[in-house]
Amino acid sequence: MADVETRAATRGDGEVIELDLGITVYPPRDEGSRWRAVWHEDGERQQCESVSAEKLAARLEKVRRRLATGASNMARPGADLIAWYLNPDRLPVEGRWSRRQADSQRRLCQRFAEPVINVVTCQDITVSHTQRIVNAAPTASEGNRVHRMLSAMVSAGLKGGYLVNPTLAEVHWQAGDRPLPAPKVTVAGESALLVDPCEIPSTSDLVSLGRALAAGSHGERDELMACLAAYSGLRWGELAALTIGQIAEGTRVITVDRKVVEISGQIYREAPKNRKYRRTIYPRRTPAGHPLAERLAARIGEARAEQEAGANPLGLVFPASAGKHWRSSNFNRRVLQPAYRKAGWRDADGNGAWTWHSLRHVFCTTALFAWKLDPTDVSRMAGHANYPITLDTYAGTTAGVLARARAATE
Repeated sequence: MADVETRAATRGDGEVIELDLGITVYPPRDEGSRWRAVWHEDGERQQCESVSAEKLAARLEKVRRRLATGASNMARPGADLIAWYLNPDRLPVEGRWSRRQADSQRRLCQRFAEPVINVVTCQDITVSHTQRIVNAAPTASEGNRVHRMLSAMVSAGLKGGYLVNPTLAEVHWQAGDRPLPAPKVTVAGESALLVDPCEIPSTSDLVSLGRALAAGSHGERDELMACLAAYSGLRWGELAALTIGQIAEGTRVITVDRKVVEISGQIYREAPKNRKYRRTIYPRRTPAGHPLAERLAARIGEARAEQEAGANPLGLVFPASAGKHWRSSNFNRRVLQPAYRKAGWRDADGNGAWTWHSLRHVFCTTALFAWKLDPTDVSRMAGHANYPITLDTYAGTTAGVLARARAATE
């Protein structure tokens, strides 16, 4: 034991051993007695015993580590670490997770972390435990999600006094006997469009989807919804929350200040993605000749009449049958999937390259290459987190490589 001092016992005969960090060791008073150590931790008096000095010293090593680092929560079980990680109060108000992110992290912890470390003392969590957590993911992409969750949990544990070893997060998904994913291929030559063209429906494909939607239960309203998504850049949740008050008639400007999310069967209305309010615009006509502005103005008039009659109290432009917000699961099952199959977007097994999000790709590529807008303007209207996302995803710095090379070699 390091830094040992002895002094006379305050009660009875004999001496006691004073260690650093305020630990006091009491040797056995008679044959058959146990060695005992006493210290104060987190404002409370703690003690432990052992049959020999060597075994007591081994037990005190963990105590010394907690006292030296001030991480008094290391004696708690892993379940407390998980609860601390998921506790919204550990983050400042402006930095708290969105409902969707909080639900996603809770599910990841419940599925992967809890079975491994729930009953393990935080001080006893090792790299082998965290490796098991990440390896429990079925695929490499899911393993990356679990690793990001684990890395954030370790950081929270270090700050909260539950952990002291940052290398716990230095693990990665291991395939083992599972199939490896195909190597990711990036663009090194010229590519003016880094989004795979197969992810972007053509004008004729959009027309086919529009006709299929128009033949559905809500008729032309669903077709209008798809057209607006394709040429305004609104996400699904933003369209579901769109009200007549957000559309400035005559200017073709939409203020995006809310969205709808469905979490564990519950509907919530909250700020748009990245908590960024923005404004976007839609054209008078689509490339296929669809009179978008005229049709949307007519729909706004219908929605206003529905609101006055009490059938659409929120004034939603695209309400569900009951005049409330659509649930994404219901809309996908009742509207999109039948329309996808009818338009040829899905085969008999339900497989297909395009999704509703592909309509945002239509907007971005149209704005960049047909309307010739600056990428920074497109980024603002699309609601991307930053400009590089727009540049890297759609324009890319590699555009024009061949033209420049050809001009230099003339």
